[in-house]
Amino acid sequence: MNSVQIPLQGHIFNHSTLTALLKDYARPNDKISDMLAKAELLPLKKGLYTLGGKAAWSVSRGLAANHLHGPSYVSREWMLAYYGWMTERVEEVTSMCLERSRHVSTALGRFSYAAIPARYYATGLTFVQEGDVAFMAATPEKALCDVLVATPRLRIQSVSAMQDYLLENLRLEESDLHSLDAARLHTCAQSGYKTAMLAHLCQLVEALQHD
Repeated sequence: MNSVQIPLQGHIFNHSTLTALLKDYARPNDKISDMLAKAELLPLKKGLYTLGGKAAWSVSRGLAANHLHGPSYVSREWMLAYYGWMTERVEEVTSMCLERSRHVSTALGRFSYAAIPARYYATGLTFVQEGDVAFMAATPEKALCDVLVATPRLRIQSVSAMQDYLLENLRLEESDLHSLDAARLHTCAQSGYKTAMLAHLCQLVEALQHD
């Protein structure tokens, strides 16, 4: 790894950052083209890169998700798996966004984004630290709410139906539901987006915690 690549390892960077590091080259853009041709650089989208080769495995996929489409935060199944709630491996990095929903495929993997209203977007967010970088993500409460609101044609009209869906369809553990912060769930439910369904989630969690 050369002196240009060392400060970039594990990071996602734009064209300006790269050309600044290549200032000693007479033609920085030619050097960038050469690095791309040799797979020393991986293009993520126009003007956005990470290092190729073994260095790519050290890049935070959560951070990549934040950069690829935004404003966005990592959530739903990928964050539930990150928190240790999903029994099956989640390959696609799932996020919520303010702009239109979309899917993105890159050398780092697949990324999906589900659009939500601004009034709901801002609740239940945190920063997750990975090494010397951090990415914006949902808390466990918001990630679970996001799974529900982002699932097409999902209709849950009772507390018992909510329990069945979480334990049977999503295969969550009842102990995980016990650990949820009821106040955070209520904040999500009171945001004015799919309130009836999220209210059933709040009622279920409260019932389990007081059982």
